Amino acid sequence: MPIKGNLGTISAGGERAHTDHHPAVTGTAPVKADNGEYPIGLIVKEDENGDLVPYIGEADTDTPAAVIDEPVDTATETSAFTLVHGTARQSVLKIGADGDPATEADINKLATIGIYAV
Repeated sequence: MPIKGNLGTISAGGERAHTDHHPAVTGTAPVKADNGEYPIGLIVKEDENGDLVPYIGEADTDTPAAVIDEPVDTATETSAFTLVHGTARQSVLKIGADGDPATEADINKLATIGIYAV
């Protein structure tokens, strides 16, 4: 008689930007080298080389690409774990190199790429 059971589960534990309101689509992407630390919730865009850099806010003519889902130090790491679609906690969303709180306009721009603040 075969034994049926659960061999294990995987879940996103700890501090994250994404929520469980809508299944998260996550991925990894290269970051610009030696560009500081990217905190959880930082909204990022792609630079001319395709590397992730901080999105600077509503005056930015570029479109956000993702939200940083785990902290990354660009001095030692070459890629970041990102949220590319789904829901994110509005309280952790940040913009710019200083990590200023995202504005309503920034959050609206995120929604155009399928990341929804809750």
